[in-house]
Amino acid sequence: MRLHSLINFVLFQVVWFMCLLLEQGALAYSAVAIALMFYLSAQKKQDALLVLKALPLALLCEFIAVQLGLFEFKVQPFPFWLVFLWVALLLCINTSMSFLTKLKLWQAFCVCLLFAPGSYWAGSRFEVLELGMPLWQFWPLYGALWAATFTLILFINGKIGAFVKQ
Repeated sequence: MRLHSLINFVLFQVVWFMCLLLEQGALAYSAVAIALMFYLSAQKKQDALLVLKALPLALLCEFIAVQLGLFEFKVQPFPFWLVFLWVALLLCINTSMSFLTKLKLWQAFCVCLLFAPGSYWAGSRFEVLELGMPLWQFWPLYGALWAATFTLILFINGKIGAFVKQ
């Protein structure tokens, strides 16, 4: 199972870097990586339901962030590659990021609050988005929005997992 988690993690990193380096040019490659992530999933039904339920929430979070001026993409409200990036991330929750599912929700919230904004800061360094405020303001504001969204996604994932096991 460790090899499976490692492969899942590497595939997510491949999607992340391709999206930041190639932007729209990454779509075909990202689709292949995502298909492989799903193919290798040990919990296909749960992962499929999670993507269907959580992707709209994730994209709503991004839309709200753009509307609040936290950041801006070259394409409004956000580029299509971001959808692929979110799908890849969601496919990590039950595999390489399963440690988050074992935390209490408040603990997961704190982890996300601290670390999630770093990906967007990195995106600004790759010039695929522009922060709408100084980093010291962006980090806690977007961190709170992202952490709340992702914690809700983790809660939903738990409910889906319980439903699938019935």
